[in-house]
Amino acid sequence: MDRAVTAFLRAIASLFHPKMLALLLVPFVVAIVFWGLVALIVWDPLIDGLRALFFEGGVADWLYSQAERVGLEGLRGIATAAIALMLVVPLMFVTALLIIALFAMPAVNRHLGAGPYRDVGRRGSWSISASVWNATLATAVFLVGYLVTLPLWLIPPLGFVVPWLWWGWLTARLMRFDSLVEFTERQERRAAITRHRRSYFLLGMMVTALNYIPPLFLVTPVLSALAFAHYSLALLRDERAAASLTSG
Repeated sequence: MDRAVTAFLRAIASLFHPKMLALLLVPFVVAIVFWGLVALIVWDPLIDGLRALFFEGGVADWLYSQAERVGLEGLRGIATAAIALMLVVPLMFVTALLIIALFAMPAVNRHLGAGPYRDVGRRGSWSISASVWNATLATAVFLVGYLVTLPLWLIPPLGFVVPWLWWGWLTARLMRFDSLVEFTERQERRAAITRHRRSYFLLGMMVTALNYIPPLFLVTPVLSALAFAHYSLALLRDERAAASLTSG
């Protein structure tokens, strides 16, 4: 846990470097424009589908009917719109996170690899195909799990905890691979992920907690890349040093 906290704090400091600040706007501009256009097209069908899914029949329909009897006529519509936003807005963040993982992580690795971690040898190479494959699998699992657990959001406090868990998982799954791939061979990378899976997940939870704090959610994708790069490179430095001492 100490290593994860240290990586998080170092990422905050690194975020203020001009090169890293330049990465902040691009992913969100692309994501917001793209999903804004999509929302204009699918918003009405989405609202109709969610209303039919959640509020026509069953316990939820009965509860909202009782609320309407006491004067809360608009509650059903507000709840439907809120659920729709819970679907559309996260997709913007997923898109921004994917852009960072696929295209900005090499810049982050170069920045840190030429700075505080210049002594960490590069034993691998950047592979866009491997990164895309990892991102595709992670996003598919995330979207299925996100949709399946969506009804739990209606139960306090699961509406806060469940999406946070999924965000932390997705961030860890994307960023741990991309932060290691340029500096490790496959065997070393798999061993590092296996040994430190929980710490990577904890780090993902730490950075994604900012998604709940406007406007800090704007920095989450880039901060995630920095935090995972700091964590992975410090980890490799320490483990390689320990292995060298043992073999010596």
